[in-house]
Amino acid sequence: MYFLYWPIFLKLMARMFTPQYFRPKFVIFVGFIIIPSILIFRVIVTFFQALDYILFPGFWRQKVIQPVFILSNPRSGSTFLHRMLEKDERFTYLSLWQSLFNSITIYKLVGLITHIDKSIGDPIGWLVDKLDGHFFKGWDGLHKAGLRYSEEDEFLFVSSFLAPGLILFFPYLHEVSEIFSIDNLPEKARKKVVKNFRLSVQRHVYASKGETFLAKNAVAGGRLGIYQEAFPDMRAIYIHSDILKSIASSLSVFSKPWSFHSPACYQRKYESMSVIEMVRTNYQGIISHRYNFDPENAIDIHYEDLVSDPEGTVKSIYQHFSLSLSEAYKSSLRHDSIAAKSYKSSHVYAIEDYGFTEDEIKQYLSSMTPENHVFDEQYRKLE
Repeated sequence: MYFLYWPIFLKLMARMFTPQYFRPKFVIFVGFIIIPSILIFRVIVTFFQALDYILFPGFWRQKVIQPVFILSNPRSGSTFLHRMLEKDERFTYLSLWQSLFNSITIYKLVGLITHIDKSIGDPIGWLVDKLDGHFFKGWDGLHKAGLRYSEEDEFLFVSSFLAPGLILFFPYLHEVSEIFSIDNLPEKARKKVVKNFRLSVQRHVYASKGETFLAKNAVAGGRLGIYQEAFPDMRAIYIHSDILKSIASSLSVFSKPWSFHSPACYQRKYESMSVIEMVRTNYQGIISHRYNFDPENAIDIHYEDLVSDPEGTVKSIYQHFSLSLSEAYKSSLRHDSIAAKSYKSSHVYAIEDYGFTEDEIKQYLSSMTPENHVFDEQYRKLE
């Protein structure tokens, strides 16, 4: 990616110092801890990515054949599906630390350190588990998170300030709305993003010895053109779900960090529009791009079917893509399906908790362009 995409970065920084948002806790935590941390990560990764060209010069010729991307509204089962599919040994996927440190050289160093660590009793592994338990405890009951758990490819874009995921730190992201649809970046910038996204995936696949790349993202609707330009033969799994329920759940999840660093914004109606706009543009992007795929490279599934019959849903995906199921994976899938059916969520989400009515949200969603309404009608026919 870019080292930093300045137009968006400067807008985000400028808003932080306006009277509406300038609060000591917010500026100190986000402006002097989070942003410098992201930039430090970027410098470190850029250095090691340069070493990749010297130590592993063949990686940029690595073929990435028919990568699989799971796409959905936020909070619509993409993590659940991904974590079932990732147990199939044919797939390789990004763990959180790999998306943060996207470099073959770093992968190799981590592998060496892990091997040494395990031989002396795993003290580093213990420390990582403790850190995960502290920093990701807010995600308990949502999905298991940590440096060694699979995650979205979002962090490949966060470090360049080109990701909707930055909403965790910036409650005013809807005021910098171009971040939701980077397919619309100026052509020169867009081409660079395509190239570097392709290289990021090539690095990972090279380090994984050519396995099929599996990814998921619930806010990537505005960059599906970039995905497909990077990998024209990509396969897409679309999870259909109720967008109103997705918005309610997303308001709960994505505004959670605001209660710490921006309590004045927490559950305020204006800032909540950032989350609603993120979900809307993601959904709109999926609708707009859905028919750019050849039928054999895309499949639509329903959230309700995924939850009620996960095993059958996964088998339908494999059948559509003409993939075989190994006996080992069939056993794993059956076990996951039984466990999933016994799971009951303890979370209840309501749009009204954030000052909105259902009619207000429906009216806002109706602001999609006429072109998108046509796509929306076609999209819904699939249901």
